[in-house]
Amino acid sequence: MTLVLLEGPSFLEDAATDYGDGLDSMDAAQLFSLIKRAKKLLGGRLLEASSEAPALVITRDYRIFMGKRSGPEIRMRPMTKAVFLLFLRHPEGIAFGQVGQYRAELEHFYRRVSRSGTNEEIGRSLDRVLDAASREVNVAASRAAEALAGMLEEEYLPSYVIAGERGGPKRISLDRRLVVWL
Repeated sequence: MTLVLLEGPSFLEDAATDYGDGLDSMDAAQLFSLIKRAKKLLGGRLLEASSEAPALVITRDYRIFMGKRSGPEIRMRPMTKAVFLLFLRHPEGIAFGQVGQYRAELEHFYRRVSRSGTNEEIGRSLDRVLDAASREVNVAASRAAEALAGMLEEEYLPSYVIAGERGGPKRISLDRRLVVWL
């Protein structure tokens, strides 16, 4: 079968055609050209497969929504949310023992999501989480995973949770193109 790549959509229009043989005989340049034309036919949009991981939308007041702004909200306790947002902002990862180096950023998130608390209470809460001898940052990471588990299909969950090798940096491996900060 000889496949002619014409200008225009004719190759892609017949849904009943078996394109397998034609696609198998194409070289990389021809396939790339066909993909570009298909994208143009779609108006520049990529196909959204149902198997695609949902996006996270974070509003200015740090509410977190699954999929889109009108999607379900992911609810977390204030410190849990602050820790989650900190790790979301650092795709390179942070070792739990080094979270103290990010105190100012964590405090910013915590103050914005916490509904109450004096400066002393906020300071004590941060001290507890940032204390390398405590396991509070681990607890916050676990609570974030629990909140996400109720919102996501099991196959997607590993990309959204704070995880990593023991003693090494922990990170949220979610593709940051799926994170929208408003």
